[in-house]
Amino acid sequence: MLAGHSSIGRRQFFLPMLDITFDPTAKRTMEFVGHMSAISMLLPPIVLLYAEITTTDTQALHYIVIYLALQFAAWGVDHLLPTTTSGLPGAIYKMFQWVLFLAIGGLA
Repeated sequence: MLAGHSSIGRRQFFLPMLDITFDPTAKRTMEFVGHMSAISMLLPPIVLLYAEITTTDTQALHYIVIYLALQFAAWGVDHLLPTTTSGLPGAIYKMFQWVLFLAIGGLA
């Protein structure tokens, strides 16, 4: 997901957004949100890998996995609701991130 976000998302959404003229504060806020979401997608695999490599308490690992599952499921719902109510033709296919987030949340 991070690879897609950093490559396709940057090329198709982020850079064109920076070329459009609108409020500079809103533009910088959107830039911050883009970077924040990239970092948010990078940290969970690192935390899970660290928990697997170290001799972590099984109960603590269980809570970490539950937290990450809920986090990704919430992101999936957060993406699905605006997608289905946007009124854009084919939005459910063009804005497909909800599928990935819900799948990760469900599988975790």
